[in-house]
Amino acid sequence: MKKMIEYEIIEHDKIRDMRVFLNAIRMRSLHMHHDTELLFVISGEGTVRIRNHGYELKKGDSILINAYESHEIISYGVPITFLIVQFSNHFLRDYFHAVRNTVFLDNDPKRCLSEKDYKTFTELILHLGRTYFSSEDLYELRCISDLSLILSLLYGSMKTEKLSDSEYSKRKKHNHRIDRIANYIDSNYQDQIRLSDIAGNEGITVTHLSHFISEHFGMTFQEYLKEKRLGCAVRLILDPSLTLSEVAGNSGFSELKYMTSAFREVFGMSPDEYRKRQSKISHTNKKADASEYIYPDREALAFLEQNQFTR
Repeated sequence: MKKMIEYEIIEHDKIRDMRVFLNAIRMRSLHMHHDTELLFVISGEGTVRIRNHGYELKKGDSILINAYESHEIISYGVPITFLIVQFSNHFLRDYFHAVRNTVFLDNDPKRCLSEKDYKTFTELILHLGRTYFSSEDLYELRCISDLSLILSLLYGSMKTEKLSDSEYSKRKKHNHRIDRIANYIDSNYQDQIRLSDIAGNEGITVTHLSHFISEHFGMTFQEYLKEKRLGCAVRLILDPSLTLSEVAGNSGFSELKYMTSAFREVFGMSPDEYRKRQSKISHTNKKADASEYIYPDREALAFLEQNQFTR
C-alpha cells in the first residue's frame, strides 16, 4: 500500500548542522525532513519503508535516508529503539562540497560496506552517540570527527548521484512545494480537505498537483491523507477514555469503518484488537504508551550502556 508523508522540522540545538538522539518508536507514519538521516538499531525489530521499499531491521542494523525522502517506521510488538544521527547539507560543505549536492542511491550501509568497515561504522556511530549525550569537554569536536569519519566510509562505499546546479535548483524548488503541501495537510487532516484547495494555494491545476504528489510523495493524495489520519489514530487509541468512534472522528475519519479498514490494511487487525495488544505491551514497557519516545540525554546514555554491542 502506498503511504503518506508529514514534514518534520529538525533543530540543531547542540551542534550546528547535526543532531543525535535516541528514539523508541512504535509507529512513525510516513514523513520527511530536510536533513539526511542515519538510523542505527539499538534494540527491537521492525520495518522501515522508504517510498515503497521495505527494510527489515534488527539490533545492529542501520538505514540511511536522504533529505526529503519519504519514510515510515513500524515496530514488531515492543518499540524499536534507534540511535538517530541527522545532518544537514551544510555540514562541513566548505571542506567537502559533495555533501551539498549529492544523494545516496542505496539506503543500506550494512549491505554496501565490507564487514570490517561496517564494524568500524558501528563503533563510530555508538561512540558518537555516547559523546553527544555525555556533553563532556570538547564533545563538539569529537562528534564532528566521528561524523566525518562515518561520512568518509559511506561516501567511499555507497553509490551516489551528483546533481548539477540546475538539477539542485529544481530539486530545491520541488522541496519547497513539498514542504508547503505537507504542512497544509498536517494542519488540516482532521477536517475535510480537498485537492482543489491545495492546487489553488499553489496556483496549479488539480491534475498537475495530483501528478506532483504521486511522483514526489510516492503516493496518491487520498492515500497520503488516510495514512496521516491513521498515524493520529494510533496515538489517540491508547487513551482508554476515548471510544473507537471518538478516535476515528478526532483523527479525521468520517466513519469508524474507514479507520477499521486502515488498521487492518497496515497492522492486520482491528482497532479494538490493536488497542488490547498495545495495552498489554504498555503494562511491561511504559515508554510504549506513546507512538514514539525521545530519550533525554542522560537516559539515552544509560540505555546505550545497558545495550552493549560486541566490540
